[in-house]
Amino acid sequence: MNISNIQKELSWLTISTLLVFTISLVYFSNLIIEEIKEREIKTIEKYSKFIELVANSELETANYFVDDILIENNSIPIIVTNSDGKIIEYKNISEPTESNLSDQIKSMKKKYEPIKINILDSKRKEIDYQLIYYNNSKVLDLIIIAPYFVLTLTFLILISIYLISYYSNKSEKDRLWTGLAKETAHQLGTPLSSLIGWNEYLKSKNKVDKKYISGEIDKDLNRLKTITDRFSTIGSKPSLNDKGIKKSIIESIGYLKKRVSPDLETKLNLEEVNYNFNKQLFGWVIENLYKNSVDAIGKNGTIEIKLYQNKYLVIIEFIDDGIGINKSNFSKIFTPGFTTKKRGWGLGLTLVYRIITDYHKGKIFVKNSIKNIKTTIRIELKK
Repeated sequence: MNISNIQKELSWLTISTLLVFTISLVYFSNLIIEEIKEREIKTIEKYSKFIELVANSELETANYFVDDILIENNSIPIIVTNSDGKIIEYKNISEPTESNLSDQIKSMKKKYEPIKINILDSKRKEIDYQLIYYNNSKVLDLIIIAPYFVLTLTFLILISIYLISYYSNKSEKDRLWTGLAKETAHQLGTPLSSLIGWNEYLKSKNKVDKKYISGEIDKDLNRLKTITDRFSTIGSKPSLNDKGIKKSIIESIGYLKKRVSPDLETKLNLEEVNYNFNKQLFGWVIENLYKNSVDAIGKNGTIEIKLYQNKYLVIIEFIDDGIGINKSNFSKIFTPGFTTKKRGWGLGLTLVYRIITDYHKGKIFVKNSIKNIKTTIRIELKK
């Protein structure tokens, strides 16, 4: 099992655990909330009945009985009004000013219908009424919002863990990547210096035919030196002072065209654009994308490279009629280790992605792909 699959399984396990936790929390919280809410409503209903009893009773002992009920209610906000809306009693209201009591009545109306108390005459006929407004206790309100608080806290903790893990892994990958690049540059540098020295020595000898060492050998040695310099650049902040991106593309493609099938046609549709870039690293991008298109086509096909600009972007497109890319792999092709080739490390397009996004602050993506018809990889660089 590779690292990618392990990460997917861990992601699904985390999501499933969070989902089960959320559902359980919401379900049991609702049970508790409904239970407490029902109890509070029953308390208010009993209170209303006792108020009605007192209002319609001549027994003085009823007043003491109601006072006991009132004393037990130390949490549920209550406001009693007469039929004209005048407040005649309230309990458990913080800051009982006239405006605040009025606002409380409006808030209570939205949550619960007020309970009506009928006032009867001696013949038990209704002559007036009172309304009892009530609201949730503070404890119930806290219990209602508690699940949301817990879920928010859990979410923030998970996000924090993810970000810590992500940036920790990214930092480790960056160190490994930089270390590998520096070591590669070091290993290439020693024999390259020796080869350049021997090449210059052979040029100085009259007995050696200059056509063997002044043509392609010079080009290949310069090529190796360029590659070594590129690896040395990885890990350090590159300068973006080079201009002439069109010329850089022509030079990079010119070197590679001689080393691919003659039946493979390369079209260059390049405009002059104004953009500062790093020539060494950007040449690496062009070469990797070109090789990628060559591998997709094989020996016979067409590669078109476009360079143009609009008001905000410099755009480079590599278009080929090769085997194409599955839509599910559009984002995966830039992931380290991902490859559809029998041979390869899956690092070429990852390197391209890093150079474009990290060093040139641009974007690279698969614009479209139709098998054996057209595949377009697009680079967008902010002007």
